[in-house]
Amino acid sequence: MKILYSLLMFCFVHQVYADQPRMTFSFKSKNERFELRPCDTIFSDNKLYTDSIYNSVTKNYQKTSYSYPDRYYWGLYDKQTDQKLYTIKNDSLFIEMRTAVISDDGQNIIIIDDFSGAYGIKQFEMVTFYQRDELIKILTLGDLLDSMCSVTYSTSHMRWCSYFGFNDKEEFTIKTYEFYHYTFNKKGILLHRQSDALIGPDDTLADGKIKRIKRNRYQIKIDYCIRGNLKAEEILEVQCKDSAMKKIYGRLYGFLKSRKKALKKEFTRTFLIKNGSLQMPNFAIPIYNSPNHCNRLNSM
Repeated sequence: MKILYSLLMFCFVHQVYADQPRMTFSFKSKNERFELRPCDTIFSDNKLYTDSIYNSVTKNYQKTSYSYPDRYYWGLYDKQTDQKLYTIKNDSLFIEMRTAVISDDGQNIIIIDDFSGAYGIKQFEMVTFYQRDELIKILTLGDLLDSMCSVTYSTSHMRWCSYFGFNDKEEFTIKTYEFYHYTFNKKGILLHRQSDALIGPDDTLADGKIKRIKRNRYQIKIDYCIRGNLKAEEILEVQCKDSAMKKIYGRLYGFLKSRKKALKKEFTRTFLIKNGSLQMPNFAIPIYNSPNHCNRLNSM
């Protein structure tokens, strides 16, 4: 019980801290020579505002306090001379809420919204490319994801990628939660997109309700599809040995009191189909969620 309690507390604390607004006021190039940091305040409001929100469960009003964040212009500095080389004056960018990647020559800055306080909308601007102080390219979430179901939500934020940064050739790479790798040049031109080696071109990665229909045969009702051509509400039958299904899903979900009993209960799971067979992914996958919301967005 102590171990279970500790594990639950770890998950709770991790979730709480993961949802806190993340603010960073200094970004450095990989070679440590250049730094992007605020240089001019364009708006500041130190007032504390109070509002009331009605709670339909408790039938009471809950007070909440907030303040408007300061807004800045950001300057790129040469750390060897502490000289400001240029200023980014995009008033719509909260750079401190995002992540900035700076080329080793200081001539290019790429700003990524990798921890967005919103839902996955195709039109959201997620990556902006700068040549010095000139905005030269914007990538939306729809440019980087085929499906709005391939994001993961916490209580207040969204994530859509697992890695980004400059490679040895000074090309900008992104790995999305759809298990695709994108490579751009410094101006935001796509050089190539390739699938992660973990998922083959004909594999299917999706989320759905799994139900046993007969020996070594299972029915899946699709909630949403990450990789592949399956549609929401589509029903398919796949092969999977009962012994493998028990090992993969039954014992994990506590449905099997005995190894001799068949898995009869329907459950929801993210699954991988290779060569027509249902398999347990042997790699870490994000916790995709909110199927109704993302399916509506995909149909828009």
